[in-house]
Amino acid sequence: MIYTSNLEQSSELTRLCQDILAANDRIYFVSTINKNGKATESKFRNDRVITNLTSNEIAMLYMQQTLQSSLTKEFDDVLGPLDFITIQRETLLEFIFPFSNGVVFVMADLDIVSRYLAKTISFLIRDFECKIKDSLYA
Repeated sequence: MIYTSNLEQSSELTRLCQDILAANDRIYFVSTINKNGKATESKFRNDRVITNLTSNEIAMLYMQQTLQSSLTKEFDDVLGPLDFITIQRETLLEFIFPFSNGVVFVMADLDIVSRYLAKTISFLIRDFECKIKDSLYA
C-alpha cells in the first residue's frame, strides 16, 4: 500500500479550498482545520472578517469549529450522522463540514441560498475524500 505524502495531501487540501472558493463568488473564506483545531490550509476571496480578528481570536474560532463538530458527532448513533452545521450571524454565514482530516470551515455572504451552497460544498468534500482514498490504494 502506498500512502500519500504530506506534500501531496497539502496540495489536495489547497485544491479543495480553491474548489470551494470557486463554487460561489459569495464565499469569503475557506479553511481546513485539523482535529486539534489548527488550520492546515486557508484561502480567501475577501479577508475582511479574518483581518479584524487577532491571532488569538482566530485560534479560538478554529478551536470552536472543531469542538462544535466533535460534540455534535456524539449524537450520530441516535440522530444520524452530521452533514454540516450552519451558523447565521448578523453579517455573514458560517458553515462547518466534518471530513476525515477535521473540519472545513466556510464563511459566506448572507445573500446566498445556504442549503444549496452547503450541498455543493458537501459534494466537493465527498469528491476530495474519494480522491484521497483512491490515492491510498493506488
